[in-house]
Amino acid sequence: MKCYQYGITFPDEYTGAVTRIVSRYMNLPFDRQRLERKRGSVAVYAARSKEDPNHFLIVEFPCEFHSITVRCGESVYQDVESLMIRLDKRIREKEQEPLNHKVKNEYGTEKDKVQRLMVSNNWSLEDIFKSNGL
Repeated sequence: MKCYQYGITFPDEYTGAVTRIVSRYMNLPFDRQRLERKRGSVAVYAARSKEDPNHFLIVEFPCEFHSITVRCGESVYQDVESLMIRLDKRIREKEQEPLNHKVKNEYGTEKDKVQRLMVSNNWSLEDIFKSNGL
């Protein structure tokens, strides 16, 4: 199965709304309390599908700007990509930032945030999900 992965970065105040919207859209569980506990720490928030282990999201909290990375399969990638583009555009417009950022499939590229997260922390993908009780 082919995987697709998209990520956007945004100021802290958008974290809850973006995570909730993406979770709902991708039919993933959303736990606001767990998100708030993880926020402001070195930990990450993650959620994934029980049916497809390659259908998930990961939220990182490195500083005042947070990021969300989503991975999905071929059957939904166009819809997920479109959602991520719309969210990125709305946030950039509200923050009066340039709209020249491109949301592209980063799976398996040098910009693969999930891979970089795993390498920099010496984690496996399963470590990330286990730390989130998944």
